[in-house]
Amino acid sequence: MKLIRLTTLSLLATFALAACGGDKVQPDGEGSDSALTLEQREAKQIEEYKKRQAAFADSVLGNARGVTEVAKSYGKGVEVGSVQMRDSLMKYVAASPQCFKNARDVDPYLAGTVTFYIHMSVVGSDVVRVQTSEWTSPAGNMADKCLSEAATKWKFPMGMAKQGQYVLQVQFK
Repeated sequence: MKLIRLTTLSLLATFALAACGGDKVQPDGEGSDSALTLEQREAKQIEEYKKRQAAFADSVLGNARGVTEVAKSYGKGVEVGSVQMRDSLMKYVAASPQCFKNARDVDPYLAGTVTFYIHMSVVGSDVVRVQTSEWTSPAGNMADKCLSEAATKWKFPMGMAKQGQYVLQVQFK
């Protein structure tokens, strides 16, 4: 009886060794993280994270609907703003850098596309606001709110465009 238990035990040990014996241990080499110091590993992880976030931001910006597509989705009454309107909008946005900066303080990798709605009347613009936006994170909502508040003070002069509704886009990277 002891012989059977001993034989069974040795067979189980042999099978266990055979099952685990094929595993290869990777030697420490140049590509191994174990050769790096803690600071080097952390720096490497940070760089990899930055690359992933940059790729994600590029995909969000690349997949954002174009301004022409957005204008068509609102119907016949909405047009894409002129180059002159776009340039003026860019100046207004540049005059409010704290909007994007404050959101970027929350998420340093923030990027997105903001679509602005502009209503032109006989005397110039009477409504300028953020219509839609696509951001890489919810921190973009902070930028939207700030830009909408700032846009209430923005005025496009009469003669810049005929009366009507316009949309323009700005990308933030």
